[in-house]
Amino acid sequence: MNPAWEQVSRVVDEPAWYWVYDKLRFWPSTFPHAWPGFAEPSPSVTWDLSASDADRGSAEFRLGPNSIEADEVNRIALHALRDCVKLDEWVWVLHWQHQSYKFYPHRMGEGQPWPVSVFPQGDYHLFLASDYRFGTLGHPWERSLCVYGKDLTTAFERHGKEKFAKELRRDGTALDSGSTARLGS
Repeated sequence: MNPAWEQVSRVVDEPAWYWVYDKLRFWPSTFPHAWPGFAEPSPSVTWDLSASDADRGSAEFRLGPNSIEADEVNRIALHALRDCVKLDEWVWVLHWQHQSYKFYPHRMGEGQPWPVSVFPQGDYHLFLASDYRFGTLGHPWERSLCVYGKDLTTAFERHGKEKFAKELRRDGTALDSGSTARLGS
């Protein structure tokens, strides 16, 4: 296995999941009225990963195209995470109902496969600092990515400028539905 990824047992990842359920008030749901599914921390920015203007509760929306590819989100995240962690520091990678990992961003080579993508592909994907000071919260049904914590938000804005097309929320507060604010603007 890639040395950047260390599988962890349910016993090891349990404190992280407790934190997610307690502090982020995680409530997984496929129903739009229950989204975003997290109490988004402040500071945070949540970006729309869909390219669809369809009703978010529709099959057309769920099956529609993405505004950015998963590999591009991973590339941006890798650079942003490297900006925020020391050489030997790891982050939690929590894949809801699946294998969790400790991920060492500085050990990850460009173009290497990701066992869990930052882009939420059919499930909730969370990348969290080991002390929870920053992270990403990927929502598969809303098709969104929340990035929280000042350092990580700033790094995502720097590395992802012009890549994310639309902000949904800032600090957990919904923006005007017509907002097309881009990173760094």
